[in-house]
Amino acid sequence: MDSSESAVEPVCRCGDHAVGMRARPVAKTTIEIECAEVWRQISSYLDDDVDRGLRATMAAHFKGCAHCSAVLDGTRNVVKLVGDERAFEISSAVSERFYQKLKNHLAAREQKRD
Repeated sequence: MDSSESAVEPVCRCGDHAVGMRARPVAKTTIEIECAEVWRQISSYLDDDVDRGLRATMAAHFKGCAHCSAVLDGTRNVVKLVGDERAFEISSAVSERFYQKLKNHLAAREQKRD
């Protein structure tokens, strides 16, 4: 790549900080995707049910965002566990508490950003 071409540097926007992938000595074009959007699309990403552009943006985001990468790994592990024929049943009460805790966490994050 010569100096007239642009390098793409994915950036993670997690709350109040931005994390770039790596410094390069060429001009940069920044592709941004919010972590919340990554989380909304993570199931579709794992199912390979997102368009090529979004998939590339998310893949780049995972390389630069340790938090989202951990969420991806955790989600992948849950999918693998649930798909296992030896999987266990989760009671509806436990499931409801889990989802309520997740909703509360996401709502608190949104309030913090506003």
